[in-house]
Amino acid sequence: MEKETSCINAKAILDYVKVHKSDISGMIKNLDPELDSLPDPEAFLVDHNNWISCEVIGKLYERARTILNDDMVAYKAAKLSVENITLGYAQSIIVKAFWSIRRAVKHAQKINDKFNRNKRVEVAELKRNSAVIRLHWHPHLKATRDMCLNNQGVCTFLPIIWGGKPLSLHEKCCFFEGAPFCEYHLRWPIRNRFYEIFSRLFTSKSILMEIIGEMEEGKEIIERKYEEVNRLNTQLNRKIKQLMAIQETGKAILSMLDLEQLLTVIMNLLADVCQINRALIMLANEKEGCLEYVHGMGFQGEVPAEVKNYRVPLSRISNMLARVTNTGRPEYIPEVKNASLKEDNVLIAFGKPTSIYVVPLITRSKVIGIIATDAVDGNGVPEETRDLLGIFASQIAIAIENARLYRTLQEQMVQLTRSQALLNRAEKFSFLGNLAARLAHEIKNPMTAIGTFIQLLPQKYDDVEFRSSFYRIAMEETQRVNNLITELLDLVKTKESHFEPSDLHALIEKMVLLLSPQSKAKNITVLRDFDSRVGEIWMDPEKMKQVILNILANALEFSPDGGKIEVITKVMNEKEYSRTVRIEIKDQGIGVDPSMVEKIFDPYFTTKHKSKMHSGTGLGLFIAHQNVHDLGGSIEVRSREKKGAAFIVTLPLKRNQEEVNQLGAHFP
Repeated sequence: MEKETSCINAKAILDYVKVHKSDISGMIKNLDPELDSLPDPEAFLVDHNNWISCEVIGKLYERARTILNDDMVAYKAAKLSVENITLGYAQSIIVKAFWSIRRAVKHAQKINDKFNRNKRVEVAELKRNSAVIRLHWHPHLKATRDMCLNNQGVCTFLPIIWGGKPLSLHEKCCFFEGAPFCEYHLRWPIRNRFYEIFSRLFTSKSILMEIIGEMEEGKEIIERKYEEVNRLNTQLNRKIKQLMAIQETGKAILSMLDLEQLLTVIMNLLADVCQINRALIMLANEKEGCLEYVHGMGFQGEVPAEVKNYRVPLSRISNMLARVTNTGRPEYIPEVKNASLKEDNVLIAFGKPTSIYVVPLITRSKVIGIIATDAVDGNGVPEETRDLLGIFASQIAIAIENARLYRTLQEQMVQLTRSQALLNRAEKFSFLGNLAARLAHEIKNPMTAIGTFIQLLPQKYDDVEFRSSFYRIAMEETQRVNNLITELLDLVKTKESHFEPSDLHALIEKMVLLLSPQSKAKNITVLRDFDSRVGEIWMDPEKMKQVILNILANALEFSPDGGKIEVITKVMNEKEYSRTVRIEIKDQGIGVDPSMVEKIFDPYFTTKHKSKMHSGTGLGLFIAHQNVHDLGGSIEVRSREKKGAAFIVTLPLKRNQEEVNQLGAHFP
């Protein structure tokens, strides 16, 4: 709220309404949010040391006009205030010190500043018994016609302060009727010189006596104010300490996930911050429909077994604890001896409380339990303690619920780990079964062919062409079995990743060179488009060789004679901390059917039948896929049928040693 006019003006209008109508409550309500929040708005409005906005004083004038049905109420209120000299201590001294009308008019701006900050006063003309003054209202303030009337009343009756009679005032023009300012023409009777000198001397003495009287009254007011301020400061400091404790302990308990440790900390918190000597926490067991003990403090020695085993059915509404849980509203019994509580109740019998306060623990609009505390003396649970416990209860409820959810999550994780272990075991047996079946099938075919030729060998030993064909087929089938066994060993053998900075481009060149006999046999050109920014990257060179070799061999297998294969590397994402390198190997083969793309990295999946280089077991791309993931990267295939396939491997470009160690730990 802006400080634009002194509350002396508010006091004047309120005093005037009180004279004519005792009840002024209707005038004070809903004046301003800041005033409404005060414990005593009226006391604020009648204190001459306070200031309010023009909007508030305007509302007071308007309400007074409505209540008394009088458009001149602002003028009359000014007259009453001057006649009763209801000015403030400092203001009254300043006004009286001018001791004459002419001298007061000369210092009109100074007098105005003690009461208002909403206008500028101009003395346009000043004579011995007349004057012309102009009030220049600040246009940005919410001044009203009532304020003009109030000023007319003050000016008219101001001479009464010096023992004179009201002067004559004529308003020549008015700001609130469209003029640029309000212009007052003042006239007063001429006094003889002797009277003015005598009045000046008398006024000085009068002012001195009033100063002494006002100082005595002011001293008493200051003492009372000092005591009040000191008391409020003490309360404020205590509240600040409590709020800081609430903030810090709230953070602490909300960060704890171990339920037993949390409950201990909560009890210490209640003892330190809320000054609680004895308390009990009970939580709702929804499955059994009851409250059950979880933690307590303040009992002599160990908490009695009877208290620990105490359970309250939630349906027993006659029980205070169950009732608070059901209603979600705290309850307080200041004197247990006068309450209708059962004396054989476990808590009453073992705790012997003199008073009981129970507050619900509510989270997500649900009561999960209660905290019960009591006073061991006859003074009851203090209101401040009850208020603090009410503030803490919501945080405690959230913390307990989080800890319970965490405990449930831990139990589920243990169960999930057990289930995962059983699933892995089942998958391992399934994998071994499939592996054995595949191995038997793949070995049986070449062994059958070799066995057939061996059976015919005695009969056709002299046939040179037969022996030559037998030798060629037997070697091919033997090599096929050997390749199959090698791939199976690579698959099942656990190999730990060993990361080191390696030149990716040099590694690719070696794999291209290794497969050059196959590429030359089919007259296939291998094109390289390397990004110079790649350089060395953290990787396991042996696993990366397998990846490049398997993908290149696959591309050579499916590329037509005279075709080409492209190997492209490119740095992706310019941000230093998240840059990756993309390796793309594209062929011009028949491509991959869209329905098979999702299965291409599965073990045993193959679109090959019999080939010159591979047995077609479907393990090559599966092994490549596993190796890429061991390196912390990803692999995907993009293909359109009969338009070739592109295998894209993405790896982190740079890593720190800690990340490498973590990868090594998770991808053995």
